[in-house]
Amino acid sequence: MGFDLERFVGFVNEGLLCCVCRDVLERPLQAPCEHAYCSSCISSWLLHHHSCPEDRLPLDLSSLKPLYRYMRNDLNRLQIRCVNAEQGCGVICTLESLHTHEDDCEFAFISCSNTGCPVQVERRGLDAHLSECNFRSRGCANGCGHSLLSTNQHNCVAELHTEVELLRTEMLCKVEEVRREMESRLDSQRRHMVQKESQLKNEVEELKGQLSSVICDMRALLGAERLRRQELAEAELEKRELLELLRDLQPTRSPAMQTARDQSQGGEQTSSWEAHTESAHHQHREDLLHSSCSTQAAGSPPSPQLGDRVRKGSARSRTLDSIKRKNQEVTVI
Repeated sequence: MGFDLERFVGFVNEGLLCCVCRDVLERPLQAPCEHAYCSSCISSWLLHHHSCPEDRLPLDLSSLKPLYRYMRNDLNRLQIRCVNAEQGCGVICTLESLHTHEDDCEFAFISCSNTGCPVQVERRGLDAHLSECNFRSRGCANGCGHSLLSTNQHNCVAELHTEVELLRTEMLCKVEEVRREMESRLDSQRRHMVQKESQLKNEVEELKGQLSSVICDMRALLGAERLRRQELAEAELEKRELLELLRDLQPTRSPAMQTARDQSQGGEQTSSWEAHTESAHHQHREDLLHSSCSTQAAGSPPSPQLGDRVRKGSARSRTLDSIKRKNQEVTVI
């Protein structure tokens, strides 16, 4: 609804009137057909119609726009009486400043500020009403600090006891809330610790398994090393025994061979000497066999000593072959 035309002082242009309510425009809007309306009037109109109320052209809310600037200026300069003129307010102001005046008008009726009071009084008489309002509050005469309505009486001890009980109940509620929150946090931390402990146990078990595997591997390596050293010691011992046996089997050696053996220091020179010794033994064995054969051909019976010498020569040959194989094995190790 617009402003009542009777409240205005002077002439009001026809173009400043609402096409729906025919009062002076309030919060105006303009249609594409240049007809103006109050915003509340045209909104109510378009709920049931879809055309301009003046020329019946199609119209909807989205096509509305603000009023032209010059029309707004003319509207704001209109002189209007206060809405409280019937209560005695004689103020006449521009339409632009009307709301500012009405918010502070001394003749406007306002509600009492005391809780529960239904009385409405003029703003200029509010102070007088508050001084005698039955719903006004006052402090207790006994000094307990409790606020009372002017018509009420109270027992200070009972009121204080009630307030204490209220505070106690409120405090218990807060304590219970804090306790629940702390229990929730503790449960969450406990679950987290249990998960962490389980994870650590799994990691420890895994590390134990890895350590056991490493210990087994180390034991296997140590056992293999001991066996290798034992085999090396046995091979070395057997080599020494064979060398001593070889020296026992060769009581006579030529000076050249003795000199070659004394000058030899490495495994390769020893092998060369052993090869030379083996060839000499082979030659000695062949001579023994040849002499045995010659004796048998002459018709004499074979001597037991000669047979022993042949057997000893064969044993020496096998011993030399064993020595060569051992030397090769020791060299490989």
